[in-house]
Amino acid sequence: MRKKMVFLILTCLILVNGCSKQEETLKPVISLIDATERKIAFTSYPDDIVIAGKQTPMLANFAYLFEGSAKIISAIENRSQSASEFLSIVDKDYDKKAILELGAGAEQISPLEPEAVILKSTMKEQIGDQLETVGIEPVYVSFETIDEIYRDLEILGRLFNDHKKSEEVISFYQDKKLSIDQLVAESETETDILVIQVKEIGEKFIYSVPPIIWLQTAMIQELKANAVWTDDIASGGWMEVNLEQIFQWQPEMIVIINYKGKAPEIINAIKTDELWGSFLSENKAEILPFVYDFQSWDQPDPRWILGYANLAHYLYRDTIGSDIIYEIVEEFYSQFYGITQNIIEDQILPTIKSQVE
Repeated sequence: MRKKMVFLILTCLILVNGCSKQEETLKPVISLIDATERKIAFTSYPDDIVIAGKQTPMLANFAYLFEGSAKIISAIENRSQSASEFLSIVDKDYDKKAILELGAGAEQISPLEPEAVILKSTMKEQIGDQLETVGIEPVYVSFETIDEIYRDLEILGRLFNDHKKSEEVISFYQDKKLSIDQLVAESETETDILVIQVKEIGEKFIYSVPPIIWLQTAMIQELKANAVWTDDIASGGWMEVNLEQIFQWQPEMIVIINYKGKAPEIINAIKTDELWGSFLSENKAEILPFVYDFQSWDQPDPRWILGYANLAHYLYRDTIGSDIIYEIVEEFYSQFYGITQNIIEDQILPTIKSQVE
């Protein structure tokens, strides 16, 4: 009887000890609050992450700032803009990743069994809620404003277990922006500027302007210029406008955005148009491209600081030369993506200079 009691006690001790060890192993190693203020915990660092939904290319570009992310990211959704050309330079194994179809939902993502999916916060109802129901953890980011860029970099820093890198990138952005802002403060000019997206539909150009809260508008306001369209736009996304409205705003400077990298060609076509030509001549207005290398610099992408320098140069040429853009470009690509000087000089800088100069 005594032997049985001893055996039972030992068995209980083993079970209790085993349970306590199991509890220890289940303690979260990552806890974070994402852009929707959801509290998320992982019991181990994710080693299989999918990036999907709207603005996937920009999210992927941010994710690739973190060392080791190339091995962790297993699939990326194919969108109308693509980061594949750029990321193929950064990641020699990029072509081995799964490429999801445009508009991929939970039914395409769940068979991959990722441990986390990085999504824009606007994709919560469309994709994220479905993923949660099948046990896949969405991590939401926003990346719409400068402050959100800083916050979301910290979220990704925790997700990729590389908080040091997020601090380095944020510090880089803050330092470069401060140095530009100090030069801007020396100028007393306030330019009336229009930043406008131009799409080619057949033989027609379709024009649209960004909302007040988006990065394109915020950069203009941070640079102390007058964004001429902000008093006449509704809330929401890009708002289509016609030539009559554009001419009524009477901008001194027009910066053309095209997400296929065709802004210089569009500008050449605009200059030969009778209506445009008359307006530009009578108002002595400049028309310039928003720089595009692998993607347009106007977007909530890691390159936003390059776009900020681009606009600052256009607006304040007397104090902010093009050399400032090139210096930031070289430091940015080499420091954060490990791109060699040869590639920067042979493939990136010539494209940029052809648009800026």
